[in-house]
Amino acid sequence: MLIDSRFPILVSETHEEPRLMSLVTSTCVQRDIPLFVWSHATGLRRHTEKGAIYNTSEFTDALKHVDATPQNGLYVFLDAHPFFNDPLNIRLIREITFDHYRRDRTLMFVSPALSLPPELARDSARLSLPGISADRVRALIKDELDAWQRQHSQAAHINRDILPLLVNQLTGLGESEALRLIRQSIRIDGELNVQDLQRITRFKQEQQSTLLEMIPPDVMLDNVGGFTRLKSWLKQRQAVFQNPSLAPGLPPPKGIMLLGVQGAGKSLLAKAMAGSWQLPLLRLDFSALYNKYIGETEKNLRLTLMEAERMAPCLLWMDEIEKGLSTGESDDGVSRRLIGTVLTWMSEHKAPVFIVATANDVSKLPPELLRKGRFDELFFVDLPSNAIRRQIFSIHLEKRKLVPASFQLEKLAELSEGFSGAEIEQAVISAMYAALSEGGEVAQPHIENELTQTRPLSVIRAEDFRNLRKWANERCVMVD
Repeated sequence: MLIDSRFPILVSETHEEPRLMSLVTSTCVQRDIPLFVWSHATGLRRHTEKGAIYNTSEFTDALKHVDATPQNGLYVFLDAHPFFNDPLNIRLIREITFDHYRRDRTLMFVSPALSLPPELARDSARLSLPGISADRVRALIKDELDAWQRQHSQAAHINRDILPLLVNQLTGLGESEALRLIRQSIRIDGELNVQDLQRITRFKQEQQSTLLEMIPPDVMLDNVGGFTRLKSWLKQRQAVFQNPSLAPGLPPPKGIMLLGVQGAGKSLLAKAMAGSWQLPLLRLDFSALYNKYIGETEKNLRLTLMEAERMAPCLLWMDEIEKGLSTGESDDGVSRRLIGTVLTWMSEHKAPVFIVATANDVSKLPPELLRKGRFDELFFVDLPSNAIRRQIFSIHLEKRKLVPASFQLEKLAELSEGFSGAEIEQAVISAMYAALSEGGEVAQPHIENELTQTRPLSVIRAEDFRNLRKWANERCVMVD
């Protein structure tokens, strides 16, 4: 299509040069188009011949040859990006493009990374190789499992629960890339398991220079006290998100926003979701995006969102989103442009990226971010109730190798009225330090003493808490 459209210049940014050249070659053969290939190592040569055209190893000399020859065809230049800094090369390319409609010579530039100068961009079109499909991934896995069985006279062990996740993680990669990862996963131990899934996730993260921080999920939803309604909501949508083919008529879930008081467990829930769903958790820190040069901040955000799509399926954690997208007059409109970029991406992206946005101060959030349809649901995380505080005490005591039955959890829950989950955890930690300084084991009086000496944030900032609850009661779903 691009050749028929008669673009003088084609550009392809890819690491899969052999795959691209196979596609280009077959197309040219089928359509009887002469094909010439240049590299700095070999010079310019016709693809059916081994020898290069005399004196064309230098990029400038190759362009001069193309400019002078009456031979039509597709001229592919491999890794020519270092030579675009020379004005002579730019002028030669322009002169070739000016004559394109008479001589029908198309230039194609192929590199892992390539940005055309502005003088050439308007005459160009980009060719992007599609990533490997899910069906092709499954076929490659089957081929490698069959090869393992023939070689070892026994079948490899497959964890069927992680197989759909494994396919999702490999979908979209280059075929050679995916094949190497599949082969490595099977040949390490004759299995396809959770460790292989984690290894592939790390590989994808290492392949990109990103502003996203990968957070290792070290907790599961079952280890988080409370959030009963939210946990049920997530359970209903987990299977569809991880395997959309289960419900073809349903749109896959997009994400949630968690509003609530500080220390109530919003960040913990994001980590627990990633742990339970066995997906990578990527944290987007808006402060890391900002750049003093005009347009660079928005560019950083676009690149970061593209990298999140490459890591898909994944959870994208937009932590304290109000700090990055709050509107004001002091930033020359940067926040407004960031909001526009985020909203457009949320509406249009197709990759399985589930957003978990957390916010403490709802007054700073732009209203367009909160309207129905942006997120699947807005949840409010309030301070834990008496029953949930008992659960939280039990979880943190067990986490520190203490026996919850040795403590009066009901009394501790009563004394911790108005405490957040983070404040309860800190009370347990402080009690352990107090007991250690006395040379004994932590006991009930140590925790009680810490609770009575602490003034929780809900007391210190009582007015803010009341206003937040009032706003949330009218607009949000409660997590419990």
